[in-house]
Amino acid sequence: MMWNLLFAFIFALLVAVFAVQNSLAVTVSFLVWSFQTSLVIIILGSAAFGALTILSLSMLVQFRLRRTLRKCQQAQQLTEAENRELRASQGAQAETQANSE
Repeated sequence: MMWNLLFAFIFALLVAVFAVQNSLAVTVSFLVWSFQTSLVIIILGSAAFGALTILSLSMLVQFRLRRTLRKCQQAQQLTEAENRELRASQGAQAETQANSE
């Protein structure tokens, strides 16, 4: 976990240095819009958008995994309860057979 955080920090620092070194004004065209802005804004905005996309996708995966884990835990509890009931009924049957012999 710590290595991931360190790698993310170093990568963010490299992106920031790259963005500051490329501070030219550029024209951005998208569909019918066209505007001029600093390349720093484009680079940092793209990096932030990418980070938010990855964060939202990983949160979705984590939510699904937690839901699956919860379902598995519930199934395990039901199976353990059924196992206890079967063992108890087996014990009672064995005791009944021992008394009748």
